[in-house]
Amino acid sequence: MSDVPNQETVNDTAKLIMHRLIARRLAHDTSLVDRAKASHARVSERYPERTFVQDWNKLLALPANQLRDLLTSRHTEMKRLRLSSPFVIAEGIDFTDPNLRRRIRRAAKRVVERGVAARRAGVATAA
Repeated sequence: MSDVPNQETVNDTAKLIMHRLIARRLAHDTSLVDRAKASHARVSERYPERTFVQDWNKLLALPANQLRDLLTSRHTEMKRLRLSSPFVIAEGIDFTDPNLRRRIRRAAKRVVERGVAARRAGVATAA
C-alpha cells in the first residue's frame, strides 16, 4: 500500500471541511442562504441543463437547519454536490485566502492519513 493519501479523497475531505465551516456560519447567519441563491442563479444561467442546478435549487429551498445537516453529510450525493456548491463562491465567504486554503488542505490530508492508518491497523490486527 502507498503511503501517499489518495488526492481525490483529500480533495473531497477538504470540501467537507469547507462545508462544515459554512454550516457553522449558517447557524448564526441565515442570510448566507440568500447569498448562495444569488451565486447559484449566476451559475444556473450558464449551465441551465445540468442536474446539479436543479439539485441545488431543491437544497436551497430547504429550511436552514435541514440544509446545514445536508451540507455536512457524508452521503455520496452530497459529495457530488459539494463540487458545485454555490456557498463556496457566495458573497461574504472568502475561501480565496491562500493561507486558509493551505490550512484546510493540510487538515484534510491529516484526516485522510489517520483514516488510512486506522484501516491498516485494523487489517494488521485482523490478520
